[in-house]
Amino acid sequence: MATDLRLAYADIDQELFDVDQIPITARDVRNVGEMLFDVDYLARQLLMDVDGDAAGTLLRSWPTMVAAAEDLWASLPGRRPGVDERDRPITTLSAQAATIETSLSGRTAWPGQGPTSHRIDQMTQTFLNAAALVRRYGAEIPHEQPDAHRDLEAARTRIMHGLYLTAHAVNVALQQHGRDRVNDARSAGHRIHLAQHHSPYAIAPTGAWIDRISASENTARSYLSDRFAQALAGEAMRPVDDPGRLAQALANWDIQTHRALARELETSNILLITRTQGLIAGASMVLVDAAATAGALERSDRLIPAIAETGRSWSNLASRWGDLAPPGARLEEPLARAAAEVRAAYRQITHDKTTLASPEVIASRPGLPQALHASLRAIEAGSELAVVVAEKADAPDLTGPARALSRRAHNDVEAGLATPPAEGDVVWVSPADILAKRLVPLPPPVAETLRAASDATIDATSSASAVVTVHMPSNERVPARVNTHQSPTGRNEVAPLTAGIPAKSRGR
Repeated sequence: MATDLRLAYADIDQELFDVDQIPITARDVRNVGEMLFDVDYLARQLLMDVDGDAAGTLLRSWPTMVAAAEDLWASLPGRRPGVDERDRPITTLSAQAATIETSLSGRTAWPGQGPTSHRIDQMTQTFLNAAALVRRYGAEIPHEQPDAHRDLEAARTRIMHGLYLTAHAVNVALQQHGRDRVNDARSAGHRIHLAQHHSPYAIAPTGAWIDRISASENTARSYLSDRFAQALAGEAMRPVDDPGRLAQALANWDIQTHRALARELETSNILLITRTQGLIAGASMVLVDAAATAGALERSDRLIPAIAETGRSWSNLASRWGDLAPPGARLEEPLARAAAEVRAAYRQITHDKTTLASPEVIASRPGLPQALHASLRAIEAGSELAVVVAEKADAPDLTGPARALSRRAHNDVEAGLATPPAEGDVVWVSPADILAKRLVPLPPPVAETLRAASDATIDATSSASAVVTVHMPSNERVPARVNTHQSPTGRNEVAPLTAGIPAKSRGR
C-alpha cells in the first residue's frame, strides 16, 4: 500500500543500466480523496466481519492508526495558527489513543504483546501515504477558495469517519471477546462475574478497555454529528482523465493475483482475492447496465444474471476463506495495492461522491467503453482464477482459528450443507483449542463445504465466461495496457493531493 516516491525510469537514465539499482515503477496512483474513501471502505469491511478473537490485535493497532490520522489532519493546508476549535476532536482522540498505547506498552495481562491487525495497519499506511502526498503538493492548493475549502472539510470528515468506524469495530470485537469468555466459562461449568454497565459481557479486563475505546468512539461521533452528509456533499471528484485506468488496474490485478497464488499459501491473500473478484462482478453489473442504457451494449436476459451469480459465488467463497485467516495474518503489499487501485478505478466511473451514480451519468463519462471491455474481460478470465483458487482448498495442511472453524462446522452440518456424522453430535474442535485460540486443521464439514463452494465458483465463473464471450462488444476489442512504464497521461505517477487538484507529471 505504500506510495512509492522513489525515482522513475525517466528521472535518472543511467539507473536503467545499473544492475544494482533497478527502479520500481509500480506505484500507488490514487489521490488523497481516493485513499480516504478506501479507508472508509476497509473500515466498513472490518466492522462487518469482526469477531472476538481479533480483539487483541485490533486494540494493539488502534493507537498507531490514530497517530497516522492526526499526522494527516495536521498536514492539510489552511490550518489556522493557535488552538483551532475545528482541531479539538482529533487532538482529544490522539490523547486518548496515546494513553491506550502507554497502557499496552510492556503489559503482560490481556491483551499483552503480540501481532497487530493487518487490516488496521493497512488503513494506517494509507493515512501515512496521503499525508506524504499532502506535504509534497499541499502548497499548491488554493485553500482560501470555496471549492477547495469544502473539499478539505470533506477530507477531515472522511478521516474522522474512518476512525469512528474502526473504533466501533474494536468495540464490537471487545464485546464479542467478553461474550466468548462468558460462553466458554459456562460450557466448562465455571462461574463468572458479569458486568453491570455497557454490556453484561464487558467482564474484566475487557470492561476497562471497552470504556476507553467507547470514549474514543464518542469523540469521533461528536465531530460527525450533523456534519457527515453536508461535509461530503462538498467533496471534489476528479474527472476521468485516463480512460484506460481501469484496464491497467485490472491487468495489474490479474498479474498480482497469480503471483500471490504461485507462492506459499496465505489465507489472507486468498481472502482478498475472492473478495475483490466479488467486487469486480458487482461493479461489472453496474457498467453493463450503464452501457445498455447508452445503447453501447445490447440488453440481454443472460448477461447480468450470470455475472450476479459469479459475484454471489465469489462472496460465499470469501466468507469461508475468511474463517481460515487468523487475526494477525499479513497481506502481500503488491496484492493489497493492486486491489486498492481496482476499487479506486471502478469508483471513479461508477460513483458520484458518496453514492452510486445513475446509469445515465455513468454512460456519459469518458472511458465507459474501455472500462466495460476491461471489466468483461476480467469476468471472462475469472473462470481460470477460480480453478487456481480451488486448488488451494485441497491443500492438506490448511488450518484456521479454532473458534471460527468450530462455528462453521456446526452451522454447515445444521444447515444441511455438510454430511452429518453417523454418530450424531460431534465436537469438531476441542474446547481447549478454542480457549487457547489455537490454529487447528479444518474439521471435515468445513473442508467439505470449502471444496463445494470452490466447485460452485468454478461452475458460476465458467458459465459467466461463456455468456460474456458471446456478448463481448466486437467494436470494443482493444488490448488492455499491461505496461508499468509511464503512460502519456502520467497514470503511474503519484496521485494529486485532493480529488479536485489535477495530477502533476514528474519531469521526463
